[in-house]
Amino acid sequence: MKNDKIKECEALLYLEADLLDSRKWTIWRDLYVEDCMIWVPAWDTEDDLVEDPELSVNMIYLLGKPAIEARLHRIESDDAYASLPLARTSHSVTNIRIVEDRGNEVDVSAKWTVLSLEPRRGKSWRGGWYDYTLRCANSGLMIKTKKITLLENMIDGTVDIYQI
Repeated sequence: MKNDKIKECEALLYLEADLLDSRKWTIWRDLYVEDCMIWVPAWDTEDDLVEDPELSVNMIYLLGKPAIEARLHRIESDDAYASLPLARTSHSVTNIRIVEDRGNEVDVSAKWTVLSLEPRRGKSWRGGWYDYTLRCANSGLMIKTKKITLLENMIDGTVDIYQI
């Protein structure tokens, strides 16, 4: 039973990475529940991340599916000038493990790296940790929360949701 759950978690995380790399934005968005959150916290000190996305400066903070849709609209409509043309990306997700299984929700952690090839800036490698809460739905697991920890504390260039 536990093997089935980890395989389902892995399949979802690998699918998300593939959808981001292939720019299948609508299908990617549909992996998220309505009351989702995507959070990329900033580093508060050399060793500590900010703890509250509502009270802190964040690299990215999207609360609810409408926030994801607004971000995707900017990407698709060429309104994200700093990110144009869009980088080509290759996500690698590894070390996926279940941290806690509460039945209808599962906390999952993973490590990640992304190679971005940007026409104006060249290539960049970024990496870090993913912390997810996945919710069981009729169609299978869906993403409730995704916390993306960037190892970098200073960013050279732009970072958008599909590059991390």
